[in-house]
Amino acid sequence: MNDPLPIKISSGYTLVETAPALALVTEKLQGTSRVGIDTEADSLHHYAEKVCLIQLSFLGENYVIDPLCGFSLAEFLEVLSRKELIFQGADYDLRILYKSFGFKPQAPVFDTMLAAQVLGYEKIGLAALVERFFGIVMSKSGQKADWSKRPLTEKLLTYASDDTKYLEAIADLLSVELQKLDRMLWHKECCERVARIMEQGDRKDKKESWRVKGSTRLPPEVLVYVKELWQWRDDEAREKDRPPFRILRNEDLVELAAWRSQNRGVPLQQGPSFLSRMYERKILGLEKACQTAENLPPEEWPQPEKRRSWREESYDQDKLDQMLAAGKSLAAELQIESSFLASRAALTSVIRHKPGSVDEVMEVSNLMRWQATLLMPAIQVILSGDLSKP
Repeated sequence: MNDPLPIKISSGYTLVETAPALALVTEKLQGTSRVGIDTEADSLHHYAEKVCLIQLSFLGENYVIDPLCGFSLAEFLEVLSRKELIFQGADYDLRILYKSFGFKPQAPVFDTMLAAQVLGYEKIGLAALVERFFGIVMSKSGQKADWSKRPLTEKLLTYASDDTKYLEAIADLLSVELQKLDRMLWHKECCERVARIMEQGDRKDKKESWRVKGSTRLPPEVLVYVKELWQWRDDEAREKDRPPFRILRNEDLVELAAWRSQNRGVPLQQGPSFLSRMYERKILGLEKACQTAENLPPEEWPQPEKRRSWREESYDQDKLDQMLAAGKSLAAELQIESSFLASRAALTSVIRHKPGSVDEVMEVSNLMRWQATLLMPAIQVILSGDLSKP
């Protein structure tokens, strides 16, 4: 661990619960170019997740804004969007801010977690970075809190404020290292990608939402149960205002669908063991969903997704092995994770499509420019078959 650095971190926070207080924060925002920011949401406790707190740190002050108090955030968010935003793991925060408020950053984003990955840090979480740079062990007591409950305790508010008060200093320290290794452009491109795809979570076809993890390769006679069980779970979760996974986990849903497809009409009490922990009312709901599936004619059964994975595409396995080895070797030389340089799926696509330029590599593999540029020499050698080249 590095020795703690002599950088002053502001302590304490201001809780913003009124429109006049938010107006003051908005006015102060005008005087800064960048802001450390984080959010707290209630996805672990409610059906429809929402932003419950917005934490900010700038100009030596920390603020915890309560958006559930009923005042308008429009002017505040418009001013905020024009500032450089420093996040620790920007992807989720940007998605939930967009989902809750339609918020889109208009200025650059600096993601400290991505910076740590670009630099090859083994531990990239906020707590690890704070301990690395400042020798401070952060509390984890609020990680599973229901942030929609009011009033929030002083302990939880302090926990929330701590998530932003180190960000500006961490960003400065990481920037020095990025510049030293000439990786600022790598990090910039990573951050630009995160900001660009923040709306992706809302683009999924709602008609296909029932296709849960683990159901991709299931046959129609099982998928029909998956779909009906998912619909029951979604209705139950919405009615009770609970996250769907707290009603029935995806893996249990898929297991039950597979079992019932082989045991049509058999009482659920004889099914998977997890059912023994459920109340009778839930069992009845699941039974009704299964019966609905069984009453559907085969022509109405859902079909597997019509897409081929990289495993099903033809490619030269020898060349792929060479490419994987080259990527691993290059990543080791750069002291970053090989999966962060390029995933197996990306390299498989490269071998399959045989791109001839950096732009073509980016197009077929979805790699970023810095990744494609680094890998291009190895790609050219391996695709040409001339392994004698350096």
